[in-house]
Amino acid sequence: MDAKAKLGLVSAILVAGFGALVFDRQVRIVRQVHAEETEACSDQTLVGRYAFTGQGFFTNSNTLPALTGAFAPAADVGVFVSDGQGKLSGSDTVSDGGQIIPRTFTGTYTVTSDCRGTVDLQFNSGIAVEVALVLDERGQEVRALQTNPQGAVFTVVARSVH
Repeated sequence: MDAKAKLGLVSAILVAGFGALVFDRQVRIVRQVHAEETEACSDQTLVGRYAFTGQGFFTNSNTLPALTGAFAPAADVGVFVSDGQGKLSGSDTVSDGGQIIPRTFTGTYTVTSDCRGTVDLQFNSGIAVEVALVLDERGQEVRALQTNPQGAVFTVVARSVH
């Protein structure tokens, strides 16, 4: 393919891509991921039994941001039950650098009208963890990120199992 033909092909692809974006903005055929716009969230949006998986990395480094080599891989799987009034409890099994640890936890949470929130967890081992979260699909799905203690890059996705 000569240079002129390549330029024509690239131009056609760019025009088609731009056209698709404009069409999407006008017709809204592509689903967008966002917190619910039609209904406000509250503590009552997070109610019922949820199953979750988490993955990321932990570090014990006192220097943050920590170097990549200071992190150990981590993952967990578990369940929790939320009462819709700001309290939850559950259990999980975490792999922290390959060490398998079963745990139980209790916690409190707050969900704001824009479907974001915070959770304070207390594990049976004595560890306290703070988490930022967002609710999606009217509380059917929860996405979370550990915010404290710092030194973790750990995300969780939970799904309602009503």
